[in-house]
Amino acid sequence: MHSTELLARVTRACAAAAARRPKITVLLWMLLVAGFVTAGAMTGTKSLTGADAGVGESAKADRLLAEANLQGAAQEVVLLRSDDAAKTAAATTQFSQQAEQLKDVKAVKADRQRDEGRTRLVQITLRGDPEDAAEHVDGLIKTVDAVEREHKDVTVQAAGQGTTDKAIGEVVTRDLRTAELFSLPVTLIILFLAFGALVAAAVPLMLGLTSVIAAMGGMALISQLTPIDEATSSLVVLLGLAVGVDYSLFYIRREREERRQGRDEHAALNATAATVGRAIVVSGVTVIAGLAGLLLTGITLFASMALATMLVVAIAVLGSLTVLPAVLALLGDRINKGRLPFMPRTGGTSRTWTALANLTTRHPRTSLAIAAALLIALAAPVLGLKTSGTVPSLPTDEPAMVAARAVEQAFPGTPESASLVVTKPAEAERVAAMVGDEAEITRGDGAALITVPLRDESMVERLREQLPDYVYVTGEAANKLDFQNRLETTTPLVIAFVLALAMILLLTSFRSVPLALTIVGLNLLSVGAAYGVLTAIFQNTWAEDALGFTSHGAIVDWVPLNTFVILFGLSMDYTILVLERIREARRNGNSPRAAAAEGVSATAGAITSAAVVMVAIFAIFPTLPLIEMKMMGVALAIGVLLDATLVRGIALPAAVALLGERGVRARGASSHAASQLGVAPTNSPRHRPLGDA
Repeated sequence: MHSTELLARVTRACAAAAARRPKITVLLWMLLVAGFVTAGAMTGTKSLTGADAGVGESAKADRLLAEANLQGAAQEVVLLRSDDAAKTAAATTQFSQQAEQLKDVKAVKADRQRDEGRTRLVQITLRGDPEDAAEHVDGLIKTVDAVEREHKDVTVQAAGQGTTDKAIGEVVTRDLRTAELFSLPVTLIILFLAFGALVAAAVPLMLGLTSVIAAMGGMALISQLTPIDEATSSLVVLLGLAVGVDYSLFYIRREREERRQGRDEHAALNATAATVGRAIVVSGVTVIAGLAGLLLTGITLFASMALATMLVVAIAVLGSLTVLPAVLALLGDRINKGRLPFMPRTGGTSRTWTALANLTTRHPRTSLAIAAALLIALAAPVLGLKTSGTVPSLPTDEPAMVAARAVEQAFPGTPESASLVVTKPAEAERVAAMVGDEAEITRGDGAALITVPLRDESMVERLREQLPDYVYVTGEAANKLDFQNRLETTTPLVIAFVLALAMILLLTSFRSVPLALTIVGLNLLSVGAAYGVLTAIFQNTWAEDALGFTSHGAIVDWVPLNTFVILFGLSMDYTILVLERIREARRNGNSPRAAAAEGVSATAGAITSAAVVMVAIFAIFPTLPLIEMKMMGVALAIGVLLDATLVRGIALPAAVALLGERGVRARGASSHAASQLGVAPTNSPRHRPLGDA
């Protein structure tokens, strides 16, 4: 038996079993969700730390520092300025005295000044693990605010890793959570407009939400294997909601279509499960395969994102095959309840997309050339794409960023330091002599730490080349260098892995090498176009006011790779759905050109609605303060929009029409064979129509 037919039988069997015992299926689904949540609460979530996030030599050095109790202490600086030196001195004295009393402060040093004492700098050494500096700055920030309130003529600003991390954490907690909550009513409104009925709109949201809730519990289990970053949960919510709603929307639209065409409830569900259910599985596996590519990087941050998002997609696919048909069986024609009198009836084919599909398939070469030219034009800016690991996450007007700039302007030239971990402590003095007289030596348990002023970032590579093998270099500059090197090394592997898996899945599903190559090529074009728009927006300044960011002339280094694996997987959603519908038309005896037009026309409503939902969800990202979230949101929204329009509406049907018999094949399926899969030929008898179902 062909693998496609086998998969259709499996999805149909799952739906039939769920529909026979719908209440039990819904109960089991709720127990599954509750089980994930309970297991997560009992296990607890292991959060990603700086030591966990590192790669390469710097990561090994950080682990050695932790084992030797040589992690050092987190440093903060407080800048005090006024037009009167006496007022600045008084505020500095009061601040220093109060800061020394804080339980999280280890030492206070206030010996730097300029402008004849009108500007002073206080250096603060915090207690505790430097990786948790954000947890130790609350008292310091309160003291800064209190001193500034009392000394109204003195400006007091705190800067450092702890205050910056705290600011980022507050943004993640506040703004991402707000975005998540905002996405729910937006999605419900779009679904209501798509279905024209409140009950039908609520069902996809139910599947999306329960899938996300289950995945959030499962993240705690995943964190025991690879620690979870705080931003991962927000990505899981938004991506899980997007795919969960998409899959449900495809399923419900097809089931309602089958009912309108005269099938009874059982036959309609059977046909939907064998067609859309199969497409959902193929699409979900493709998305998961794309996300799995991130595991090849060996970067813990990427691994946690990949595993968590793979989990939510897998849960959404499982729900689409089980609880969704169960809910549809329970509701029956009540799925159309909640229709407002003035709402138009939805369903059927789109006249606009039908006309465009017919025009495209009549002139496939011209249509494909136009679509490709537009995608290439949009992708052109990607040739100038620059990435950087130093693009600040926070907007320039955030207090933490304002304070950091003020400190740099007032006391410029303070050198960054590199940490040399000497695993042979007896050689510490010799190593220190090799790097210069300014080195500071600290001895620990089985290792020694040498702190060296870093004149420029290229000094990290020179130190590694010149120093013995038993010396490891770490520090902020070394961490960034190792991260960038790992990205450069693994990105080609990830891309090759994703493309290879996509080819395998397409060949397994459609058994056509030309078709698989064409689909992969179109997806690469759409991803390239999204990258082009990303580059044009964020490496330039023309969109700064509209999106609320400051251009740094580069893209955050990890955004392109993460966007690629997510977008490449999501871009297959609409392609697979259209191709499955084209294959149905081919089974019914249509020519490749006619089948291509019918495939686009029949899926237009579902794909347009799904794309609007997904674009709306991703469009929330650019409203967030973190610049990397803005970048991902723009790239994902543009990519989905292009896939749902240029690729699905023009390039794909044109390519299928051009490929002819080498593309989507009927495989000689008879009407009987097609009906066995739950797909009736267009000329087959129907049951009595039940109205607008």
